[in-house]
Amino acid sequence: MTGFKEIEECLEEIKNRYNNNEKVRKKLARYDDPIQIKFLDTEREVLILVNKDEGIEIKDNSGDDTAPVKIEFAGEEVMINLFNKELGAVKAYSDGKIKIIEGSIRSLMKLRSLMF
Repeated sequence: MTGFKEIEECLEEIKNRYNNNEKVRKKLARYDDPIQIKFLDTEREVLILVNKDEGIEIKDNSGDDTAPVKIEFAGEEVMINLFNKELGAVKAYSDGKIKIIEGSIRSLMKLRSLMF
Protein backbone atom coordinates (compact mmCIF):
# COMPACT_ATOMS: atom_id res chain seq x y z
CA MET A 1 0.00 0.00 0.00
CA THR A 2 1.40 3.37 -0.98
CA GLY A 3 -0.37 5.28 1.76
CA PHE A 4 -3.55 5.64 3.70
CA LYS A 5 -6.16 7.94 2.17
CA GLU A 6 -9.30 7.12 4.15
CA ILE A 7 -9.97 6.55 7.84
CA GLU A 8 -11.44 3.13 7.04
CA GLU A 9 -8.00 2.04 5.79
CA CYS A 10 -6.45 3.10 9.10
CA LEU A 11 -9.06 1.16 11.05
CA GLU A 12 -8.39 -1.91 8.91
CA GLU A 13 -4.65 -1.47 9.57
CA ILE A 14 -5.32 -1.54 13.33
CA LYS A 15 -6.95 -4.95 12.85
CA ASN A 16 -4.08 -6.10 10.65
CA ARG A 17 -1.48 -5.07 13.22
CA TYR A 18 -3.30 -7.01 15.90
CA ASN A 19 -3.92 -10.10 13.77
CA ASN A 20 -0.55 -10.27 12.01
CA ASN A 21 1.95 -9.05 14.59
CA GLU A 22 2.76 -11.41 17.44
CA LYS A 23 4.59 -8.65 19.35
CA VAL A 24 1.46 -6.46 19.35
CA ARG A 25 -0.74 -9.36 20.49
CA LYS A 26 1.70 -10.13 23.32
CA LYS A 27 1.56 -6.53 24.54
CA LEU A 28 -2.23 -6.72 24.57
CA ALA A 29 -2.48 -10.24 26.03
CA ARG A 30 -4.15 -8.93 29.20
CA TYR A 31 -5.84 -5.86 27.73
CA ASP A 32 -9.62 -5.75 27.45
CA ASP A 33 -10.70 -2.15 28.01
CA PRO A 34 -12.82 -0.58 25.26
CA ILE A 35 -11.15 2.31 23.46
CA GLN A 36 -13.36 5.10 22.21
CA ILE A 37 -12.00 7.37 19.51
CA LYS A 38 -13.79 10.52 18.45
CA PHE A 39 -12.97 12.67 15.43
CA LEU A 40 -14.05 16.21 16.18
CA ASP A 41 -14.25 17.38 12.56
CA THR A 42 -16.87 14.79 11.60
CA GLU A 43 -18.23 13.85 15.05
CA ARG A 44 -17.49 10.25 14.03
CA GLU A 45 -16.94 7.80 16.87
CA VAL A 46 -15.13 4.50 16.66
CA LEU A 47 -15.04 1.85 19.33
CA ILE A 48 -12.09 -0.56 19.46
CA LEU A 49 -12.69 -3.71 21.48
CA VAL A 50 -9.58 -5.73 22.27
CA ASN A 51 -10.35 -9.12 23.80
CA LYS A 52 -6.94 -9.78 25.30
CA ASP A 53 -5.06 -12.12 22.93
CA GLU A 54 -8.26 -13.65 21.54
CA GLY A 55 -9.36 -11.04 19.00
CA ILE A 56 -10.17 -7.48 18.12
CA GLU A 57 -13.35 -5.83 16.91
CA ILE A 58 -13.71 -2.32 15.53
CA LYS A 59 -17.15 -0.75 15.54
CA ASP A 60 -17.27 2.23 13.22
CA ASN A 61 -19.85 4.93 13.98
CA SER A 62 -20.28 3.55 17.47
CA GLY A 63 -19.35 4.95 20.87
CA ASP A 64 -19.36 3.98 24.53
CA ASP A 65 -19.58 6.79 27.08
CA THR A 66 -18.38 4.38 29.78
CA ALA A 67 -15.18 3.39 27.93
CA PRO A 68 -12.20 3.74 30.27
CA VAL A 69 -9.97 4.93 27.42
CA LYS A 70 -11.13 7.90 25.34
CA ILE A 71 -9.08 9.66 22.70
CA GLU A 72 -10.10 12.67 20.63
CA PHE A 73 -8.55 13.56 17.31
CA ALA A 74 -8.98 17.09 15.92
CA GLY A 75 -9.85 15.44 12.63
CA GLU A 76 -9.72 12.24 10.63
CA GLU A 77 -6.77 13.68 8.69
CA VAL A 78 -4.69 13.56 11.89
CA MET A 79 -5.02 9.78 12.13
CA ILE A 80 -4.35 9.37 8.41
CA ASN A 81 -1.18 11.49 8.75
CA LEU A 82 -0.07 9.41 11.76
CA PHE A 83 -0.48 6.17 9.82
CA ASN A 84 1.38 7.64 6.84
CA LYS A 85 4.18 8.73 9.21
CA GLU A 86 3.73 12.33 8.09
CA LEU A 87 3.06 13.29 11.72
CA GLY A 88 4.42 11.87 14.94
CA ALA A 89 2.17 10.98 17.87
CA VAL A 90 4.12 13.16 20.34
CA LYS A 91 3.98 16.16 17.99
CA ALA A 92 0.26 15.64 17.37
CA TYR A 93 -0.34 15.42 21.11
CA SER A 94 1.75 18.49 21.96
CA ASP A 95 0.02 20.48 19.18
CA GLY A 96 -3.38 19.55 20.61
CA LYS A 97 -4.37 17.44 17.59
CA ILE A 98 -4.78 14.40 19.85
CA LYS A 99 -6.29 14.66 23.31
CA ILE A 100 -6.42 11.92 25.87
CA ILE A 101 -9.80 12.41 27.52
CA GLU A 102 -9.60 9.38 29.76
CA GLY A 103 -7.18 6.52 30.33
CA SER A 104 -4.05 5.55 32.18
CA ILE A 105 -0.61 6.11 30.73
CA ARG A 106 0.02 2.36 31.03
CA SER A 107 -2.98 1.61 28.79
CA LEU A 108 -1.92 4.24 26.30
CA MET A 109 1.61 2.87 26.04
CA LYS A 110 0.22 -0.58 25.23
CA LEU A 111 -2.04 0.90 22.56
CA ARG A 112 0.78 2.81 20.88
CA SER A 113 1.98 -0.23 18.94
CA LEU A 114 -1.56 -0.95 17.81
CA MET A 115 -2.41 2.55 16.66
CA PHE A 116 0.81 4.44 15.91
